[in-house]
Amino acid sequence: MRLLLACAVVAAVAGVAAADPDPHRKVIVLEYRAGSSALPGIASRVVGQISKQTGLDVLSPDQTRAMYGEHLDQVIVKCAGEADCIAKIGAKVGAAEVVLVGVSELGDVILTMQRIDVGSHSVMGRVADSLAAGAPPNDSQLGQYLTRLLPPSDFVRFGVIAIMATEAGALVTVNKEDRGTTPIEPLKLSAPATYDIHVEKQGFLPFDTQIELPADSKLELPVRLQRPGGHVAWYQHWYVIAGVALIVAGATGGTILYEENKTATSVPVMGGIGTR
Repeated sequence: MRLLLACAVVAAVAGVAAADPDPHRKVIVLEYRAGSSALPGIASRVVGQISKQTGLDVLSPDQTRAMYGEHLDQVIVKCAGEADCIAKIGAKVGAAEVVLVGVSELGDVILTMQRIDVGSHSVMGRVADSLAAGAPPNDSQLGQYLTRLLPPSDFVRFGVIAIMATEAGALVTVNKEDRGTTPIEPLKLSAPATYDIHVEKQGFLPFDTQIELPADSKLELPVRLQRPGGHVAWYQHWYVIAGVALIVAGATGGTILYEENKTATSVPVMGGIGTR
């Protein structure tokens, strides 16, 4: 049976632990090996899981090496896992935190992860696990380690849906929840997730669609309400609305036109745009 050695040991630094850190802060992942060749590529896998589960700006060891210099590995060995020394590496590349992944062997393979705050040079959290030789952790296990290592706020992600209706006073519901009448402020919602959008106003056909909202993005949804029997512009047909969305990337602030090909079976009927 695998032995969980330590789970999210939070350093007693009251000033640092008092508030949730920036969920988009820069974090570098470094790898320290104590004479072990086990778990090849483990640091890259940790980077992948952090990128997938959080909105952190995470850099791999290779990306950090390109910024720091080719002697990075020698410096990591010299630091021997000491938080003060590792934090100086983070400071040189402008990171807020370092996740130090350690691999050693004491019969079993010992995998450790330390979360080191660059500003205070202190260990904010630590996770360690004893693994049988030849039994690397799967992605689910890595995800569990990270939820113990990083603060819960890092795993809460959002997206924004901006509903732009042609008619004022239309009732907007999201997943059957009343969100007010148009015009409404952009909606900040948990993401990634799928949302059913319904817009209706007396005297107009109702508008329905389903939105796949990516994390850390903004989606602009134009809603042109039509009177019964009215003309429907080509860009208001369900197959156009379902396939085109404007996503504003939070990291760059740029606008990206995102297009997908959708089939009729993958998109709900949108009664408000002439499909009934």
